[in-house]
Amino acid sequence: MKKSIFALMTMLSLGAAGLESGQAHAEEVSISPSQQHQYQYHQSHTSNLNISSSNATTSSTSSRTQSVYQRFLAAGGTKEMWEKIVLPESGGNPNASNGQYHGLGQTNQSWGYGSVETQTKGMIQYAKERYGSIGAAIRFRESNGWW
Repeated sequence: MKKSIFALMTMLSLGAAGLESGQAHAEEVSISPSQQHQYQYHQSHTSNLNISSSNATTSSTSSRTQSVYQRFLAAGGTKEMWEKIVLPESGGNPNASNGQYHGLGQTNQSWGYGSVETQTKGMIQYAKERYGSIGAAIRFRESNGWW
């Protein structure tokens, strides 16, 4: 089966190379019925495995994010702040790091580290001190792509 898949991939690759040079046409690339069957079998089983794996990862990530979201709200964060600042900045990951920027709000301040509660309170304080309110911070973030 590996040889058949390799042969199919080689033929497709050669066909693509011919297309790039303008020499091949779709009807010139042919595969035997057994190669087609093996390719379809491989594709359908690989697709199913990838989807299952992807769903498990998404489900697990979603559960973690939901838990962080609940803690964020319990610490005083708002739904709008979560959707308009946290998700674009960190994807809801309290351990997110991008160079010198860390945490839910992607800051270089000390509150970018630590618990979800510490980060949430730091974000709220930062929003109020720098922008005057959470709403103003959100509007700034929406207009500028950073905060």
